[in-house]
Amino acid sequence: METHPPHVHHSSGKKFSHYFYEFLMLFLAVFCGFLAENFREEKVEHSREKEFMRTLVEDLKTDTSKLTEAISLGKVMSGRIDTLISILNKFSVNTPDEELYKIYSRSGRVVNIDFEDRTSSQLKNAGNMRLIRNNNVADSIRNYWSTIKVLESISSRLEDLRNKAQDISIQIFHNKFILNTNKLDPVHSKTSIVPEAKLINNNPELIAQYSNRRYNNSNVLKNYLLNMQSTKAQAAKLIKLIMKEYHFE
Repeated sequence: METHPPHVHHSSGKKFSHYFYEFLMLFLAVFCGFLAENFREEKVEHSREKEFMRTLVEDLKTDTSKLTEAISLGKVMSGRIDTLISILNKFSVNTPDEELYKIYSRSGRVVNIDFEDRTSSQLKNAGNMRLIRNNNVADSIRNYWSTIKVLESISSRLEDLRNKAQDISIQIFHNKFILNTNKLDPVHSKTSIVPEAKLINNNPELIAQYSNRRYNNSNVLKNYLLNMQSTKAQAAKLIKLIMKEYHFE
């Protein structure tokens, strides 16, 4: 009589549940790792965002200080240019050359501002603006940058007009009659005019051309001043917004 080994029954349900359990554990491990990595990256990015905003506030304060100085200088130069234009428009052979030299020598200071771009360059060039999650802050920053572009455009126009006026002035005035006490420090330098100062050329047509150039210069400078004042107010507003949204003291 033959004997048969007992038949071993495998439970397909048990086998499936075992594989499913292993899959579930593996999935949970991967998923939790993914969440942990996302959390870590989000924490790092949030830290970078706050640091960018902190340095941007510092840059904006620097801009505000520079704007204050440029506006102050611009107002002085605007007044002096207008005085020069008035004298030029009334010019005659009886106008003392020394008087014209004096106001001319005091109306040539360049009014300009170099904005601090330490933080803005990083936000623009490295795609870091995506870190700014506050849409109101991000939009305000972009608007501020747009305002700066407008100012830079006006500044370029102002420089062009200044150079064109300078091309005419060198035909009228001679530098040997203008004495600067401190050429290395134009901010604190003092200018004096040699008593016997004489114009190179006092042709009325040339004087009129120079007056027209300085008149255009004056108008653009006044526009520049208005835009600088507006930009200064915008910078102050942006500082206040960032301080509030990021809870900076």
